[in-house]
Amino acid sequence: MSYYGELCTRMYEVDKSIAEGKELDFYLSFADREDIRVLEPMCGNGRMLIPFMQRGINIEGFDISEDMLKVCREKGNALNLTPQVYYHKIEEFVAADLYDLIMIPFGSFSLLPTELIHPSLANLRGALKEDGRLLLTIMLKGNEIEEIADWREESQKQLNDERIVLYKKVQYDQEQSTLVTRLKYQLIKDHIIEKTEIMDFPVRLYDMEEFEQLLKSNGFQQVQLHEVKDGYGEGTSFHVFECS
Repeated sequence: MSYYGELCTRMYEVDKSIAEGKELDFYLSFADREDIRVLEPMCGNGRMLIPFMQRGINIEGFDISEDMLKVCREKGNALNLTPQVYYHKIEEFVAADLYDLIMIPFGSFSLLPTELIHPSLANLRGALKEDGRLLLTIMLKGNEIEEIADWREESQKQLNDERIVLYKKVQYDQEQSTLVTRLKYQLIKDHIIEKTEIMDFPVRLYDMEEFEQLLKSNGFQQVQLHEVKDGYGEGTSFHVFECS
């Protein structure tokens, strides 16, 4: 079992390499001072971190996937940048310095299981300056859930002379409000399966009011909700909690 292993990372990089458009503009609007210090926990392949660096913003990040961090560093190096990223678990993170802005975009915070939410929020709050801000996106309840009992092909990506095929199963744990997707990546070359990766992808789903109360119970007194229309492309939208 792997977590954002090599094949997952390669496929993710094809579709989600660099943040852009209204999503990127929204987050950049909070980097409103030249001397601002920014932290991106769960930074992954640097899709948000790299564009910040390109604009001269002082940002660093961490993640638990070495494969994702490797891609982030390589992508930065290709642009003559040196990403300050490292391996760390958010629930064990202890800040050596304090930050003006901490952000976890793209719903990544919903990857944390219930038992890690409180320690993770406490660590993030402890890493903020007194007037610092935390930006979080989550995955929301509300959409109809289709459970998939058997492996079903989801997509394929052709990468030079190799092909990665993605299969998935889906189960909803109503008690934990968690959508568990089991992903299987197969690398195929010359009609031969050369490598297989299997990854469990649990996503905690929230009601907006529930998550706001969760933030306040963890010491964030000021919580403001933003809606970013067309954030992931025309006709899409997402919500961001701004906390201090």
